[in-house]
Amino acid sequence: MGNPNTKRIKIDNFIQYPNNLILSPINSQLDKEACENEKANFKLVCKHNLELKDRELLEDSLFNHFFLRALDNKSRKEIIKEMSLYYIKKGKMIFKQGEPSGFFYVLRQGSCTIIYNGNKKKAIKVGECFGDTSLMYNTHRDYSVRADEDCYMWTIEKRNFKKILEYITHIIYDDTNKSVNNLPLFQILPNDKRTKIVNHLYRETHIPGQLIFDKDYISNCMYIVKDGVVELKDGNKVLKTLKEGDYFGDLSVVGLTNRFLKAEVKEKTHLYSISVFNMDKMFGENFRTIYLLSILKIAFYNTKNFKTINFDFLDEIIRFFRFTFYLKETEILKKGDYKNDKIIIPVDGELFDSQTKEKMCNKNTMLFDDEIFNNEKAQIESSIYCSPICLVAMARTSEIIKKYGCSLKEIIERSSKIEQLKRVALFKNLSAVKFELLSKKIKTEKILDKQNVITQGEEGTRFYIIKKGLINIYVNKKYIRTMNEHEYLGERALFFKEPRSATATALGDCEVYYLEKEDFEEVIEKNLFDYLNNRIYLQDDSITLDQLTFLTKLGSGSYGNVSLVKSNKKNFLYALKNISNKQILYNNLSQNLDLERGILLRVDHPFIVKLVKTLKDDRFVYFLMDYIKGKELFDIIREIGLLNKTQTLFYGASIMLAVNYLHQRKFIFRDIKPENVMVLDNGYIKIIDFGTAKAIEDKTKTMLGTPHYMAPEMILGRGYSFEVDFWAIAVCMYEFVCVEVPFGEHCEDTMDIYLAIKNE
Repeated sequence: MGNPNTKRIKIDNFIQYPNNLILSPINSQLDKEACENEKANFKLVCKHNLELKDRELLEDSLFNHFFLRALDNKSRKEIIKEMSLYYIKKGKMIFKQGEPSGFFYVLRQGSCTIIYNGNKKKAIKVGECFGDTSLMYNTHRDYSVRADEDCYMWTIEKRNFKKILEYITHIIYDDTNKSVNNLPLFQILPNDKRTKIVNHLYRETHIPGQLIFDKDYISNCMYIVKDGVVELKDGNKVLKTLKEGDYFGDLSVVGLTNRFLKAEVKEKTHLYSISVFNMDKMFGENFRTIYLLSILKIAFYNTKNFKTINFDFLDEIIRFFRFTFYLKETEILKKGDYKNDKIIIPVDGELFDSQTKEKMCNKNTMLFDDEIFNNEKAQIESSIYCSPICLVAMARTSEIIKKYGCSLKEIIERSSKIEQLKRVALFKNLSAVKFELLSKKIKTEKILDKQNVITQGEEGTRFYIIKKGLINIYVNKKYIRTMNEHEYLGERALFFKEPRSATATALGDCEVYYLEKEDFEEVIEKNLFDYLNNRIYLQDDSITLDQLTFLTKLGSGSYGNVSLVKSNKKNFLYALKNISNKQILYNNLSQNLDLERGILLRVDHPFIVKLVKTLKDDRFVYFLMDYIKGKELFDIIREIGLLNKTQTLFYGASIMLAVNYLHQRKFIFRDIKPENVMVLDNGYIKIIDFGTAKAIEDKTKTMLGTPHYMAPEMILGRGYSFEVDFWAIAVCMYEFVCVEVPFGEHCEDTMDIYLAIKNE
């Protein structure tokens, strides 16, 4: 891989999730053939290792593998039982470079040599494993292995090896992920930070009666209870009992106080701990500020009135808060004080009514949020006090209102509307003045389930944006696609005096913004009108195959060709990708193509390739897409040489905008690289090739993509999320200024690439 002009090869690995550790028969025809081909030169010695022969050698081999070492003893034993022993004669090839992969091997006796592009690279010693890379990432063999002596090898088939990978990923990640995601601090953090926290947690075991810390003890750790019971005590008095999912010790970690209480283990308990050192490492020296601000943000989002507040405005409001410690039963508010006078949030502890003893407010919630939001001057009937010990964040509402010149309700309603509009791709580049004007012009309408927003055939004068919910699009009563929040429709009415071309129906109750034509023209600039005009042609899904004329072949992919075609109907150019039915059947592509189609039909962004519709005939399945007149970014950066800072930031930011759009819709791309970025004649980009994209809620565990651009967490198999796309963008930006990638550029073996990434 040392040549910077060599394109990086993508690795596809669509792994399913069976329940058992060892799989039943393989479904893929390719996998079956791969196993049979590799076994052609072998002689079976032992079908299954039920007697655990060579157990110590095999356990050492599995344990020394950087990924397989995560297996527990019981699992390693089950794997060893499943392995078979084969003999191969001296001089025979165990497997060849470029062939499909079939087995994972551990050398029991003899000697073998790794051969890459005809050159000897490395000798394999007894006890070493090999053949794992192509199995892990579902590629053809990236090197050959030859038996230099008569050899005996323990093997396990591909289907079972892939299941082992899934099992390890599951046990590593799931054990800690639930604990992390339940904590208020971590809920507000982006996925990449949560993943880092999971990887920095240490598991501790404590016995009954053991003190985690004592009064006035300064600890450098915060703790999460995995299971068991911990009591927080003031002397011998139990003030709080902590169980699974609870956390403690956080305030002293962020430097607010010494310990007021002691923490004692009641029964055998497992804790997760994270240290100040690791918090500093992840968040920098300002992690204490980040922690406290995150707690306040959670309190705002926990209210019914303030949960729609946008981040920018919330960051400004938080600056008005001051933090104060109160000892138990200290009066916070007096009888007769106004409820809307102060915003009060307990960061730790609880607030009670002095007469009724009713709990008024607990940790991470807001006191009297209704009265504060509506600016109601209702008086408190009895004083409010804290218990047992409270850290309270407090801000005066009058100071906030004075700064902004209107009530909190008005500020939040306006900021919420602008925040929604900023998520619409069409409005991304509007100025603050335009956003302010747009927020005044735009109106809101609630649409009931199955009610039409627009109806095919009617005259249209409004442009719509989906504020909340989903809307189905139908043409002649045939379902076309589902549109998501922040997407827009009805723009044809702004250009043409013609009936609506489709029906848009609410899928469940939803809410939309709408603009009248004259208001739209006042707000939107000419370049956006031009973009919308082109987009209209890409929404015409009435096109049929017989209305397309072939012009020229644009390129070839793994499973088909891409051609330039012209619509006879409107003289508009499209790209047409075709995949043969035989390829789909032989390579089991049906599910993957359905997934790709489903994602492309649900995305609509100027920096992402647009799918118009899918078509088929007796021989092929077709993807009709917008024609991208330009070159791959890979070729561009090699033609013009090193990019300067401005060019690198432009391309990096452009890719980031497209990826961020996908992430907002819960789509992860997983193969960002210059080969998948097209540069148009006007200099802007389009992301192409959604073969590895997937819809996820939080985490996924499948290992795929292009090795040089993979993030460490994908390689380690601990589960990963949207942040792996940002890692790939950073690798691309490095490549823009250096021509080569930062990790493993000169590695000839794929596993060496992964180790280079992992060790950084």
